[in-house]
Amino acid sequence: RVSRPLPHGKEPHRTAPATEFLHDLALAFLHRMSSSSPTDDESAPSSPEPFDRPRHIRYFAHSLKALPAAYAHLDTNRLTLCHFAVHSLDLLGVLDDEDLLEKLEIRKDEIVNWIYSLQVSGHDVDDENKQRISRSSESKEYDTGGFKGGSFLGGPGAQYVKVTSDTVSDGSGYKCLPYEGFEYDHCHVAMTYTALCSLAALGDDLSRFDRSGAIQSLKKLQLDDGSFQCIHFGSENDMRFLFCACAISHTLNDWSGVDVDKAVDFIRSCRSYDGAISLLPGQEGHGGSTFCAISALTLMGKAEDILTEDGWRDELIRWCVSRQLGGMQGRPNKVEDTCYSYWIGGTLRLLGCDNVLDQEALTSFVLSCQTDMGGFSKVQGVYPDLLHSFYSMAWLSLSSSQGLNDLHCALGMRLAPSSIFEQFK
Repeated sequence: RVSRPLPHGKEPHRTAPATEFLHDLALAFLHRMSSSSPTDDESAPSSPEPFDRPRHIRYFAHSLKALPAAYAHLDTNRLTLCHFAVHSLDLLGVLDDEDLLEKLEIRKDEIVNWIYSLQVSGHDVDDENKQRISRSSESKEYDTGGFKGGSFLGGPGAQYVKVTSDTVSDGSGYKCLPYEGFEYDHCHVAMTYTALCSLAALGDDLSRFDRSGAIQSLKKLQLDDGSFQCIHFGSENDMRFLFCACAISHTLNDWSGVDVDKAVDFIRSCRSYDGAISLLPGQEGHGGSTFCAISALTLMGKAEDILTEDGWRDELIRWCVSRQLGGMQGRPNKVEDTCYSYWIGGTLRLLGCDNVLDQEALTSFVLSCQTDMGGFSKVQGVYPDLLHSFYSMAWLSLSSSQGLNDLHCALGMRLAPSSIFEQFK
């Protein structure tokens, strides 16, 4: 049974446990009887709810400035939350509209500077401080480059000032102030990925990004089995972080930080009996990890070769299509969930066969999860959240049904700003 929120002050009607099943059965019978002889109006298929663009713009713009208290436990992932809001606004066309940005009081340059304040760059820490940090940390050596998720641990962060006549710069227009670093100041591969995508969406030229440091960091994060951990010590490792490493390498056009053969072998080892792909070997196949693996193979240029092995591609397509109930479920015997419209719909797009889906039904389900406050919920009748809101937007962009900007499916960002990465080719 799906519980729906009740009006304030109302108490739910209680039925005795022994009669609850009969109560539900009677309601279902009455509903069927009332709909068995529909009128002409009722017999017509219901239209999907209209896409409420202004309300979604307000939701994502507000989310950049303040979030409900329930997000407090995600303080370590602030960059990811920023990524969801920024890219949703980009898909909605807001970041190209200077008048609308001014009205919403969104300053792209301020967001860019905040993102760079979270950069952990070994180039900006002198040798003495690197040795001090290494001696007091579990890490064997100081991180070489990347981004952390937020300022949750306190301590100093990288600060940049615009170049004036009496300052020295590397040509980027900014100078990094003296930065000592501290022992818990570690970059996170997922935060580096979201930072790169967000900076591109905000129109930054990436001149302050420590490209070589980020690539060196990837070398430390890959494990012997080919997977990636998210930080340099004491970290989990799975398919999510392998995808992030491949996305970073692709955008920077530098694969020297990834052992591609080992990465491909790890993806092979996560193939499930039904063709889906798991987070780790031996686990159940899942829509999110399947997308991460297929996207990684696509970015590495290995998808066509690997998926032709033992009929894997056909098994995978069958598994993905079987997840549609109207909306998409992430695994067998689960409910529909808006984020899987992108994870699984995007997987099929990368495989070149998303036409096998009932896209009208899928889009209708996603639109039915819009909320009165803007954004999208996981399922109908609950509050929205940034993750499900962004991935709902991502699917609507792929479906080309709501006039949104085009999405780079494999990278999970708007297609047009991704051209900034051409400078690295």
